[in-house]
Amino acid sequence: MKKKKISRREQKIEDLYRFYLNNGFEHTIDEISVFMNIGRKTFYNRYVNKEKSIQMALQYCHNQFVDHFGEQVLQCNHSIEELVLLVWEFQQFAKNQHIYFQYDWDNKLFFTDDTPFRSLLDSIIRKGMRSYHIYEDINTAVYSDFFYTNLSMYVMYGKKQAIILRYVLFPLLNERGVELLNELDLEAFA
Repeated sequence: MKKKKISRREQKIEDLYRFYLNNGFEHTIDEISVFMNIGRKTFYNRYVNKEKSIQMALQYCHNQFVDHFGEQVLQCNHSIEELVLLVWEFQQFAKNQHIYFQYDWDNKLFFTDDTPFRSLLDSIIRKGMRSYHIYEDINTAVYSDFFYTNLSMYVMYGKKQAIILRYVLFPLLNERGVELLNELDLEAFA
């Protein structure tokens, strides 16, 4: 597969993203500048300040997640499978990009509209409603909070049983949705 060509600006943000991924957020601007082989003034010109640099790297990370999820979801047959895949991908995200997942979690970013995670869940729920797999009268805002709160049991605390997936998804699913969920091999996602 051919690698997508990225601009110099995108490369600089990717470099910053990789720095934080590998080294965490507890570094001074001088330490970051030395690692990235740029001067302090160049750091400020590119990223404004440390907080802005973290936001840029975090946005890059979120975009990577959304792009990857978008590719994976193409293999799903229905919205219930997409929901299970979303939980699975969060588990992989927490494992492979722990520093960013922890930052999102600690700063309660999953619960805001500023991150793409809520919109991914909302879009899957709407698709499930149109396909008659999900209750049409579900309050998506309330369910989203429930979903992300309980995601911690599955992802943050290492509880990987299929029963947790069922617990998180059941309030959302109508009879047809439950049938589709039962057809999936949830142990493969646990």
